[in-house]
Amino acid sequence: MSRNHALLGLSLVVFLRTAVPAQQPAAQAPETADDIKAHDTFVRVCTKCHPAERATAEGRSRSQWEATIISMQTARGAVITPEEFDTVLDYLSKHFGRQSVVIPGAGGRAGQPGARGPRSHVGAADRHRVDDVAAERGQITYAAECASCHGPGARGTSKGANLIRSPLMLRDRYGSAIGPLLKRGHPTPTAAPSGSLTDSQITDLSHYIWQRINDTLQGSPAYEVRDVLTGDPNAGQAYFNGEGRCSRCHSPSGDLAGYGARYRPVDIQQRFVFPSTATGRGGSAATRPKVTVTVTMPDNARIDGVLVSLDDFHVALRDGSGEYRSLTRTAGMKIVKHDPYAAHVELLDRLTDTAMHDVVAYLETLK
Repeated sequence: MSRNHALLGLSLVVFLRTAVPAQQPAAQAPETADDIKAHDTFVRVCTKCHPAERATAEGRSRSQWEATIISMQTARGAVITPEEFDTVLDYLSKHFGRQSVVIPGAGGRAGQPGARGPRSHVGAADRHRVDDVAAERGQITYAAECASCHGPGARGTSKGANLIRSPLMLRDRYGSAIGPLLKRGHPTPTAAPSGSLTDSQITDLSHYIWQRINDTLQGSPAYEVRDVLTGDPNAGQAYFNGEGRCSRCHSPSGDLAGYGARYRPVDIQQRFVFPSTATGRGGSAATRPKVTVTVTMPDNARIDGVLVSLDDFHVALRDGSGEYRSLTRTAGMKIVKHDPYAAHVELLDRLTDTAMHDVVAYLETLK
């Protein structure tokens, strides 16, 4: 390569690096001293195994962030103190919560700086990014021309398909799929020809339907768990003391005193059915009982610790000093798992839906 070509290439690289700013996280940068300290704790604890961008690629609710951090501890062997746990949880909940974020210059309406939606590097490259203002306009068209057959929430009726699960709609991007369908002619309750809908109306309609699709996702701000307290508290108490054998380990006047006041019904249900991964107000990962393991080597050397992972090939644990140890399983190795949640795991094989709701209704009364 000639000297001139080399200099030209170097100049081009410098130009591109200075002319195109690096993509920054959509959340606001920390401003207060507490925010800066929390950010530093997050970087120190969480970036040992992966880049910060991977952890914060999607917004999550506080309970989802708590479950994520616990998973990093139990499944990935992350080391974090109770104080660091609370600091990182507060930081992620505040700056990377479930709410939609603003993407500068991405998909906004004419004259607007940006649109609400997931960040540009999250999900499929062609993900439909909903414009809330356009969706409001599309709702008017949907109410007039679509709702009587496809239902007020686009979930379908006896006269029309469920658009939330429609393969055609799920492939649609800004009217690319439903536009040709409507232009060819589609029945409408007003008897107005669907082909008369303008391209703008079809695009707005697509935004509205995609808004309904997104609202069914657990990460949506509109997602809300409902109808948890449907059981019989008296039947739940009988199951608790009888067939469920819960009273062998728990007491309404002991560890469960005030339980219904400390947790929401959805958290009570999660803690009852899946206590090892439960989230919610009160308690922390540091106070939850740990699954431990005892490994006896072929030479009878014994290793005890908190179980990190266990499969057909390896066992990983943290010993009493906090050191992470991963061992390859051999024929002469003996492994004994001590699971404080074993009774709950066994209960899953015989717990009915009715019994679950009855027990949750009973636990909710313990205030």
